[in-house]
Amino acid sequence: MIKIGKTTINPTKILCLGRNYLDHIKETNAPVPTEPVFFVKTLNTLVTDNEPIIYPKILYESEKYNRVDHEVELAFIIFQTCKNVSAEVAFDYIQGYTIFLDLTARIMQKSDRNINLPWYRSKNFDSFGPIGPRIVPCSEISDPHNLSIQLKVNGQTRQFSNTKHMLFKIPQILEYLSKFVTLKRGDIIATGTPSGINPIQPGDILEASIEKIGTIKHEVILEQV
Repeated sequence: MIKIGKTTINPTKILCLGRNYLDHIKETNAPVPTEPVFFVKTLNTLVTDNEPIIYPKILYESEKYNRVDHEVELAFIIFQTCKNVSAEVAFDYIQGYTIFLDLTARIMQKSDRNINLPWYRSKNFDSFGPIGPRIVPCSEISDPHNLSIQLKVNGQTRQFSNTKHMLFKIPQILEYLSKFVTLKRGDIIATGTPSGINPIQPGDILEASIEKIGTIKHEVILEQV
């Protein structure tokens, strides 16, 4: 279980969309997908507002892999168990919206991808999934596809966009994912990041904001164990 603001949820999984903003696709030189691209993040990645982001020692001490990137995303929370949901009724299965940060060991990800390995290890270090500061009910956000979204590092804007630029909208995402897996109450679905991904370092302060939801703030600290 995890408490996000005043709401406690018990997710069974975190599903994340990749390549869902065209500007981000261009900056990573990736092909434009014809259907949603998704991957799994594990529950150990979750931390809430004001908890530290732990920069892994194995990355910091590595000449080969020492890069961690920020990716700010709109996420939605599943309201009730569902499978094979049609896009027309997708919002009936959504509890609300929140901010999610998909942190990625970028060089490790590229290295693994180049030899046809999964993205798993680059995405799932402890604290690589900050979330919060609250879950806003659907009734308070009439159009989740028209929200400003931004991320600052040490007060400097790194990412700034609007959710209207999503390639696949939320009903399409839910319809697609629910064809493959049963979604449970409390599951977290992150909808992808816009352009502006950049590395972070120990000592940095990250502030991720989405209109009508708020801001999460996290200090990056070096792993000590």
